[in-house]
Amino acid sequence: MSNLLASFNAGVSGLQSAQASLNTASHNIANAHTPGYTRQQVIITDSFYQNSMGAHSNLLQVGTGTVIVQTRQIRNTFLDGRYRLEFGRQGFYEQNRAAAREVEDMLGELEGEQFKTTLTDMWKAFSELAKDPGNVVNKDELVSMASQFIERAQVVRAELNTYQTSLNSEVIKQVDQINNLVSQIHELNKQIRRYEANGESANDYRDKRNECLDQLSYLIDFEVIEEKDGVITIYAEGAFLLDTHKQNFLTTEYDDITSKQNLTFQLLKPVWENGGDFFQEETLSYSHTRRTDVGSLRGLLVARGNYAANYTDTPVKPEREDFADQQEFDKAMAEFEAELEKYNNFTGASVIMSVQSQLDILVHGVVTRINDLLCQDKELVLEDGTTLTILDEDNAMVGDDANHTMGTELFSRRGVERYTEMVLVDDQGNPLKDKDGNLLVDDQGQPLKVKVYNKEDPTDIYSMYTIGQLVINPDILKDSSTLPVMYNPKSDKKDGYAMDEINKIADLENDKIGKLNPNSLTSYATSGFYDQIVGELSSQGSVWNGIIDNQEMTVASVDGERHNVMSVSTEEELSDLIKFQRCYDASSRYITTVAEMLEYLIERLG
Repeated sequence: MSNLLASFNAGVSGLQSAQASLNTASHNIANAHTPGYTRQQVIITDSFYQNSMGAHSNLLQVGTGTVIVQTRQIRNTFLDGRYRLEFGRQGFYEQNRAAAREVEDMLGELEGEQFKTTLTDMWKAFSELAKDPGNVVNKDELVSMASQFIERAQVVRAELNTYQTSLNSEVIKQVDQINNLVSQIHELNKQIRRYEANGESANDYRDKRNECLDQLSYLIDFEVIEEKDGVITIYAEGAFLLDTHKQNFLTTEYDDITSKQNLTFQLLKPVWENGGDFFQEETLSYSHTRRTDVGSLRGLLVARGNYAANYTDTPVKPEREDFADQQEFDKAMAEFEAELEKYNNFTGASVIMSVQSQLDILVHGVVTRINDLLCQDKELVLEDGTTLTILDEDNAMVGDDANHTMGTELFSRRGVERYTEMVLVDDQGNPLKDKDGNLLVDDQGQPLKVKVYNKEDPTDIYSMYTIGQLVINPDILKDSSTLPVMYNPKSDKKDGYAMDEINKIADLENDKIGKLNPNSLTSYATSGFYDQIVGELSSQGSVWNGIIDNQEMTVASVDGERHNVMSVSTEEELSDLIKFQRCYDASSRYITTVAEMLEYLIERLG
């Protein structure tokens, strides 16, 4: 009788299991088209057994029915991880492509006039001046074209800098998105812990949490660890964004590099709210194997760069013929290799910084070559080995003004004179000597007075012929006749206008100005350098287009595999509904049969 009564438990547990399975299948069908929903499945196992000893000491086990272990989600954690990794890589390269497109638009056309046109017009103005150097109209035209060239270069540079700083708002936006998503995950953790601690299913909350993790993976690279109570922790860049009990927030602050460079030009970086940089990788270079090409936030920082680059950020490879001996050349090569590594880690890795540097190389090369031809300098080595670069007052060209002014450069550094006058005397006021022991005195035997060239100092941006510091020489703006266009009367060249020398300046259009980057083997002429900047940027954009297309296909493929596992098949669920309905009916009939048996026994016993 007792065994028969216990049989009710088997029937009731069957009803409960079938009912739970029916409810889950119905829930799956109802959410078949809900974004982010994961198919659920009821896991059923045997309940405990009643043991007894039968004939010949045989162990008899009588089952007491079934028990619902859990209602689980059908997900593949490996596919989840792979999807998030590839989705993050897509975000990284999309940020770089977006920056490349923006910069390409800037270089292509600004305010209806291309930068390249102003450069071409300036060369034409030099050619016209060479035909008639004494013509005031030709001089004024040259000054006008040179002014436009500087203005257009500064407009392009300002656009690049403005775009670079405008990305601060995007950095703030993405940091806020990260904080918001992690906050949502933190709240979902609480809900999941509360429900599952009571033995209830929290799968719908888990779906929302997984959806948040997918969105977070586009922004940053991270690892997820699930604890026994269903709570997850998020580990990113060497620290916990979310641990089991609290969230660690991100914020932004200005980068020290840009603060030192220019207080009006500052770039934001993500940092931990409790202190320290978020990204452990100090350089901007990225690698597939090191997983430093994952996440749109890092992609944004790489594309933007962390300071405004100029021509000094692109090292120039030394040539053997420029050095007296092999030892000096080897030393120069060692310095170049160190600078090259720095370039590849910073300037060369950033879309904006590389273009800033390339544009500055072009402008710097043009203005310094023109200035050096207009203001001929020479090297003076003193007895103690000190080398001075001074104006060659015996050979430098002069202006056709009344004073025959010499040493007047066309392009000046803002607030910095080209030369500083110096009297070559020692501490006692005695004339200095040159390397050959000759006294440096003038025709009257007085200590020689020279104009020493104020060299560019890479550590002082105000001393450089960089785009932001360039102006047209104020003396030439006041009086264009001070422009050096005549031969020096002291030179052994014929008197009169230096048409051949001015033609040499015009021919600089075809002079090789340098390489786009230190990794390149090709040097480009002035006329084609700007086109190569745009062309290289376009080529890089095409490469990123290919990478992104490949990433999109990979992400779609992995997501398809995920959905094959986690998505709801209505046909399969309908089939399960029929199966579980029959199980329910069978359990019901089983209970009815047991009830009839008990009723029969009770009536007979009575």
